Amino acid sequence: MKKNKESNQRTILATEALLLEIIKSPDEFKNNDVLTKALKSQGGLAKYVDAERHINTISINTVKSLSELLLEQGFEGFDTLRTNARDSIEKALKGKIKKSNEESARQKLASTEEMLVITQQSNFLLNTVIKEMRGHLKAMALQDGRDEERLKRYKDINKKVEAQLNYVNYGEV
Repeated sequence: MKKNKESNQRTILATEALLLEIIKSPDEFKNNDVLTKALKSQGGLAKYVDAERHINTISINTVKSLSELLLEQGFEGFDTLRTNARDSIEKALKGKIKKSNEESARQKLASTEEMLVITQQSNFLLNTVIKEMRGHLKAMALQDGRDEERLKRYKDINKKVEAQLNYVNYGEV
């Protein structure tokens, strides 16, 4: 029983090392059809055998439980490595990762909506700054007083407007 447990642990660690190697240099593995097929699913990878690398068939439940114990990122990280390795080989074979049109359209829409929200917020803040500037200009035009007082008021207003524009453009004062 102990020997089987050690073998399963060795398989998980060896498989993780293999996945990292595939991600690093997929060209070395792109012609291995058995491996490419195994990377398509969690169960396929659990059934994959490579005697040279000490990778044996184990159940998917064993993969899940041991990867949680042995790996820093747990099973989720292990499965992410699997998908990244699969994508790396696919990219090496075809030159780019195959994505469905619907998925890429959804991603583009989400990105565009995010940019729209940011632009709307920025426009709102800029309109507010412009309205304030117009109010200050009107007050200065109607102000009585010496040139020195108006110049001082202008410098104070200019400093405030500069701070507001810096906030709108860069998120900092």
